[in-house]
Amino acid sequence: MKNILEVLNKSLSGILLVSVCTLMLSGTASAALEITDFFSDYTSSEVTIRASQEHHGKAVFQLLDGTRVEESQEVPFDASVGEEVSKVILWQSKPQKDYYTARVSIYNDTKLHDNKTYQVSYGTVAMPSFHLVDFSPSNMGVQLLLRAFNPSAVDIKIELLEGNDIVYTKTKEDVSLTSNTELIIGWPFLLNNNEKYTVRTKILTHRLNAQPLINTYVTSFTAGDDVEILPDDVEVDEYGASVTLRGNSQVPFDGFIDIAATNRVTNEKKTYRQQIEEILTSGKEDTAGVVWKELGSGTYDVRIQAVNKDNIALDKYETVLRIPEVDVGSGTPAASSTPALAGLTGPTGIAVIFIVIVILVAVRKKRGS
Repeated sequence: MKNILEVLNKSLSGILLVSVCTLMLSGTASAALEITDFFSDYTSSEVTIRASQEHHGKAVFQLLDGTRVEESQEVPFDASVGEEVSKVILWQSKPQKDYYTARVSIYNDTKLHDNKTYQVSYGTVAMPSFHLVDFSPSNMGVQLLLRAFNPSAVDIKIELLEGNDIVYTKTKEDVSLTSNTELIIGWPFLLNNNEKYTVRTKILTHRLNAQPLINTYVTSFTAGDDVEILPDDVEVDEYGASVTLRGNSQVPFDGFIDIAATNRVTNEKKTYRQQIEEILTSGKEDTAGVVWKELGSGTYDVRIQAVNKDNIALDKYETVLRIPEVDVGSGTPAASSTPALAGLTGPTGIAVIFIVIVILVAVRKKRGS
């Protein structure tokens, strides 16, 4: 009898040990990949995944009408140990009903690790206490204008998306909406030329004794370099021209000023090009100048263009220039806006004029910096 009890005791201990190990391994496997946050509305859906070991998997987003799948999208992801990864999708289906269910499931190969659902409301069910009047992303940043129906407090989150990834997030908390409220956020990083970016705004309206009401808005833009010619800083006279440019984009501008002077009588045209020394981004300025060569007396239509490396004109400025006729008897101009230089001719005069323009450009750079 004693031997039988010992055998039973050992068997029960072995079974208990195996069960504990199985539960531990099961718990480790289930905790290896999990969903920590999931949100969806009828515009977009976002999931945050945490991994306790390295995973190469996929997230499957589904929009359900009851048990019927209205839309499904798969997004691959890579997660390192201890890393949280977020993925965003934009729904393509147009909602036809007031209620849907969004579901996300995460897989590693074909194994399901976790899934969650979120109830999606459409129409008056999810109507906020404000109207989004303007939502305009650009090369410089994003601008929002909200008009309140009723006073409220909101958190506003701006997200810049590349594909399914969130590459930048900026949040303004406890924004008071009592009338028209404007929000402007500039991109603090460089953008890639000709690349399409998607911007999502997530607005969380605070509610008493309830979870915040969340509304998202999505739009996109294609980034490109952009500069403007500052009209007040354009100087054109009989000796040359100087032009100041200001960057209006986080896509760097590395280009030129092109100046064309066309004689109104003879229709003869002279062209000049000068490299901009600085590479311009949002708000940055630089000045460049040219000295006329072989430009005789007469009246000229002057066209100034800011041109990028692809030879695309991004801005232009036009004016008229009159160069007085030279008095043949004295060999000096009949009238000059710069009397001190009027007596200088030949190589010496050209050198002095060039020095004056260089000094003018330098002064403007110092003033703009």
